[in-house]
Amino acid sequence: MRSIGVVFNDSKPQITGLVDQVKETIESMGARSVVVSGTVPTLPPVDAVVVLGGDGTFLRAARMVALRDTPLLGVDLGTLGFLAEVSYGDLAGAIDRLIAGDYRIEERLLLEVALLRDGQVVAANLALNEGVVLKGASGRMLEMAIYADHSHVATYGADGVIVSTPTGSTAYAMAAGGPIMAPDVPALLLVPICPHMLTARPLVVSDQKTVRIVVKERAEGALVAADGHTVGLLRSGDEMTFRRSSHSAKLVRLAEHDFFTALRRKLQWGVRTEGSQDWD
Repeated sequence: MRSIGVVFNDSKPQITGLVDQVKETIESMGARSVVVSGTVPTLPPVDAVVVLGGDGTFLRAARMVALRDTPLLGVDLGTLGFLAEVSYGDLAGAIDRLIAGDYRIEERLLLEVALLRDGQVVAANLALNEGVVLKGASGRMLEMAIYADHSHVATYGADGVIVSTPTGSTAYAMAAGGPIMAPDVPALLLVPICPHMLTARPLVVSDQKTVRIVVKERAEGALVAADGHTVGLLRSGDEMTFRRSSHSAKLVRLAEHDFFTALRRKLQWGVRTEGSQDWD
């Protein structure tokens, strides 16, 4: 590799010193470094990207390079870092392997989130975690018809709906009561947010389906977002589509990555409370 991008979270304490160290490490190994803040929308073409920050910074970096299928190496700086591959203390060795090509790629599904008005796409973006339809500042619940391709799934009265990828199932979707999916499951997850009905439950559908959501009523101030980034504000009658992208996020893996180990370590999944017997 001849060029490595460095995307960083500029709100992190002491990040400037860390970025300078990473830049120096990359250049000492004979590669060119391209450094940008995670708040900017674009990154010049590079052979790979090192991401310094939490999962939010990683999601922004993934959108920057999604159309170029550039590999991403996440670095854990002490936050949850569910998408991170290495800790900062191991970064020099990781960069050496990255430049040498000594790694494998784990592909993650990307979601195309589009807003249609009168049958025309007026805004769109990509998401690694989820697309969300969310009620506005009025506080009134949305009335939404949900479809999988052309099949009517349900009509929800709710504060919103999350359409999650398997990667995003450990994020907003999980907080809203959805199940966790392993990242290699070929599916999308529909999670209503605070539905005003007893029969609304999270639903898993094939990632070959296009999920369509039509806002029927009460759209004042409502919005559709992709990974927390607003795609557009909604009007009654607007339609949103959520479909698997032809592109994918390319995560750099340096060791055999065990999703379930990450669940236990990062989310304390299945860990017994203090004083209970450990059966492992």
